[in-house]
Amino acid sequence: MISATARLGFALIGGWLVVGPEMGSAGVAWGQREPTPPATLSRESPFRLFRELTGPRPPRLISYSPSQLDPRNPANQNALATTSLQNDLKTLKAAGFDGLILYGYNESVGPRIAALAKIEGFTILLPGIWDLRSSNEIDGVAKLVQLHRDDFALGVVVGNEGITFGRYEPIDLEIAAARLRAQLPPGIPLTTSEPLGSYDAEFVRTFGDFLAPNIHPVFDQPELNPVQAASWTRTQAADLAQRAGKPVLVKETGFPHAGKPSYTPETQKQFWEAYLRPGLLARDPGHPDLWRYHGVAFEAFDLPWKAEASQLPIEKSWGLFDNNRRPQPALEVWRISRPR
Repeated sequence: MISATARLGFALIGGWLVVGPEMGSAGVAWGQREPTPPATLSRESPFRLFRELTGPRPPRLISYSPSQLDPRNPANQNALATTSLQNDLKTLKAAGFDGLILYGYNESVGPRIAALAKIEGFTILLPGIWDLRSSNEIDGVAKLVQLHRDDFALGVVVGNEGITFGRYEPIDLEIAAARLRAQLPPGIPLTTSEPLGSYDAEFVRTFGDFLAPNIHPVFDQPELNPVQAASWTRTQAADLAQRAGKPVLVKETGFPHAGKPSYTPETQKQFWEAYLRPGLLARDPGHPDLWRYHGVAFEAFDLPWKAEASQLPIEKSWGLFDNNRRPQPALEVWRISRPR
């Protein structure tokens, strides 16, 4: 979740999220090639992003914010070394991730991330817009998509948790989306992202081409153990797809590896094992268009500034890597889930 911490700082970052694979609804053993889904959506969708997510080898995505950037000081954006960004992306690509999801756009960082992602061989990019009232941010994302339209399967996340936490209103989302859409090439799907409970509102459910909820059992069902929490998350995604009549990409979920006694490297690993085991892609035979994508890892790196900003210790400990790019045990779950 961007939760309290990310809400305070991601406006300045331009983080990207990479989604990890999930097995088909029938399930296959980890490490095996996943069967081609029975539906024809992956061949018929006008969106390259949807075709990639629902294809025979679903990609792995991860939410990315630069490991060495504290965005609370705007000057840090331009001061951040390009080699630091490149080392981040090399680390993520070597771990088997295919795509990135960003939370916001900054003119000093966003274009460098996109250029480096192309160099390092990423194939999917979901840039985000944090401040929906900033024409500069909206236009910057539009230009980035135009520049890289042939380099990645693209989608845009227009806003993150801003309706829930009062940073903007639904009308701001509509205005931002209209301005963005007028500048985008065809075939680029839009979505917004809110915590699960906000999808009770019809406006949130009906906005965009797909849903990208943040489903966090850590906040919504804190009594659940890691295995129960993973099952609950997948069930909520399926229920939401049915209610909304749209595909669902679970943009954030997970377990931190520190911050409370119940959150350890082992419980983080247990969550991801249970979450990924049924597969990265889930769909019901009777409703093949209502797929659910569970291949997004939250998040790339531990971010100590988030805990400082929010005063929530767990917020610095969601990463599959620490902020020095050293892996947590949970990373191995993502490695072995990749079909050979």
